[in-house]
Amino acid sequence: MTKKIKGIIFDLDDTLFDCMGQLTQPARRRAARILASARPGLSVETACRQQELLAQTHESSEAIRVLGVQRDIPPHIVKRALDAYNSLKVEAIAPFPDVPDILATLTQRDYELALVTAGYPDRQREKVHLLGLGDYFSETDNTLILCDTRKTDKGPCLVQAAKVLALPHAQILCVGDKLTDEIAAANTLGMTTVRMRHGRQKHRVPQTPTEQPDCEIDRIAQVLSLLP
Repeated sequence: MTKKIKGIIFDLDDTLFDCMGQLTQPARRRAARILASARPGLSVETACRQQELLAQTHESSEAIRVLGVQRDIPPHIVKRALDAYNSLKVEAIAPFPDVPDILATLTQRDYELALVTAGYPDRQREKVHLLGLGDYFSETDNTLILCDTRKTDKGPCLVQAAKVLALPHAQILCVGDKLTDEIAAANTLGMTTVRMRHGRQKHRVPQTPTEQPDCEIDRIAQVLSLLP
């Protein structure tokens, strides 16, 4: 990895903590119960599997909407399922074990850090609090950027983060799990990209040049080996 990197932008879900295991799977089951209640021939297990398949190419909430259309489920039932999936109540969660030490080390080495996370702002804000990441990422100093991807892709949020870090894009490393989201957006902006192989796109193969990350890792601690 080149020595030019001076700042790092992290994704949150499935990058700094196991969102898939701790939150996504239980949320899918909550939504599946509601969807299945409207269609006797649709089991909870099938509704969960179909959400998982659709989420490979759609944002999670959109996957529920698409499933509702495919199964001809009434809109008010789909809305209930979406509300259940996106419940503002966040269960007990913990960061990946090496995250606290890695963030402390990067700070000690004078790297500028920012967190860009997509989803319902209040829910993402609560995740940051429960994960104990507030000492590193805060809305007060704009190092925590809540990106509502229902309105825009992550590109503008990454541009905002670069301005907060006061660094040119070429000096920024972007770390995330989604090839179709932060990796593609960061590549387009000229940032160096690191794919965390975790979450719903873990087995996805890059489909376009912009989805091709510069590096891939399986543990967040491996970021240190990519930096001077």
